Amino acid sequence: MNVRVRTKKLVMIAMFIAIIFAQEEALTGIPNVQLTVLLLMVYGAVVGPIWGSVIVLAHCLFDNLFMGSLMPSVFLPMAIGWEIVMLFGWFSKKWPIILKVIMSILGALIYCWLFVLFNWLMIPTIDIYKYMIADIPFEIVLMASSGISVALLYIPIYKIADKGYNFDRIKSDKIETNEEEPLL
Repeated sequence: MNVRVRTKKLVMIAMFIAIIFAQEEALTGIPNVQLTVLLLMVYGAVVGPIWGSVIVLAHCLFDNLFMGSLMPSVFLPMAIGWEIVMLFGWFSKKWPIILKVIMSILGALIYCWLFVLFNWLMIPTIDIYKYMIADIPFEIVLMASSGISVALLYIPIYKIADKGYNFDRIKSDKIETNEEEPLL
């Protein structure tokens, strides 16, 4: 892979990080309504697990620095949860859309439960049952927004992201099926 192709792919990854960060911050006022699950599933399918992990960690770091919440009880469950969602996108790349929707809902639920678990472990005085009950509406909202956004937007966003990132594999609007070379 030549330097120009490598450079363009790195720029696309930086754009993916900027897009995911910007949309999450723009939707911060609406609790748990976001396109993060959708975008991470798309990015996982487009760039693969290694560069997908870079996107997840960069997003978590920037989000936590911007929100002033860079502490283990927030950063660790966020990074692990989004990593799982990104891997769901990678695993489900060739699956039908209904299975992607199910995976997005499951990923959103795992993401929420990781916060419950980490807060329970790091703050031993917390009443776990009250915390879990109080978190149910937020879990439902995140699962619903994730499932709906994946159902409606996954295919068009995937096509745009894949065409932009894998431009070197596209010939006559057809994507070749050969394995992608690593960037490093």
